[in-house]
Amino acid sequence: MGVITICSDWNDRDYYLGALKGRLLSLCEGAQVVDLSRNIELYNISQAAFIVKNAYHYYPEGSIHIITVNSEEGAEQSHVVVKNNGHYFIGTDNGIFNLMFRDQPDEIIKLKADEIDSRLMNFPELAVFAPAAAHLFHKKPLYDMGEKISTLYNMVPIRALIQKDTMTGKVIYIDSYSNAVVNISKERFYSSLEGRDFEILVQSNQHLITKISQHYSDVPEGDILAIFNSAGMLEIAMNKGELSKLLQIDTNSDIRVKFHDR
Repeated sequence: MGVITICSDWNDRDYYLGALKGRLLSLCEGAQVVDLSRNIELYNISQAAFIVKNAYHYYPEGSIHIITVNSEEGAEQSHVVVKNNGHYFIGTDNGIFNLMFRDQPDEIIKLKADEIDSRLMNFPELAVFAPAAAHLFHKKPLYDMGEKISTLYNMVPIRALIQKDTMTGKVIYIDSYSNAVVNISKERFYSSLEGRDFEILVQSNQHLITKISQHYSDVPEGDILAIFNSAGMLEIAMNKGELSKLLQIDTNSDIRVKFHDR
């Protein structure tokens, strides 16, 4: 039984997700079609990339992942299949794959434009993505799907800025608990720390954090904490509180880490 996941920005009141699932089940008998996420902000490929990047590897090898966010094809945005780490990804070459993968993917196929039902011209997920998923599900040759290409649209992810005694990161994702995920990895944090003490400054210097917690409950309810989440990224949270709402933190808000000698 093969697995096909869907990551979309579709609202539950629309028929789009139901139509795509129905088409996939019709074309891929025996497939397990599941939602990877269906609460992506409209057109927010950075958010979709973060979620798919940190979820896909928990699925069985060979799984097919369809990404429907900002999926319309354009002059510089082709529909593609990307193979990486034993998984297949179907979506639009709009920068999302460069945000997902640090290294060059194993294979990239630009999907050929077969004759499309005129009723589905503005619904590429049904017209293009579902047949592509069926092709992969039935283990047909990858290169029969289109033209092999070597590069993807380059959208460079925002990196944390490191200076001698300061690291400035950006909030890249806010989860449903209002926790703020920062683009500072655990590895990068500790390699920059070099045995020094630190202060994490949230909303300028209004809120200081001087230790990394192991659990959200390490601090009293309502207090702010820093933790490295399961994705290995710095997360600023509030125990039993909604940090980002209360402190008016948004994606792209600055989070500074100041290092100083003991």
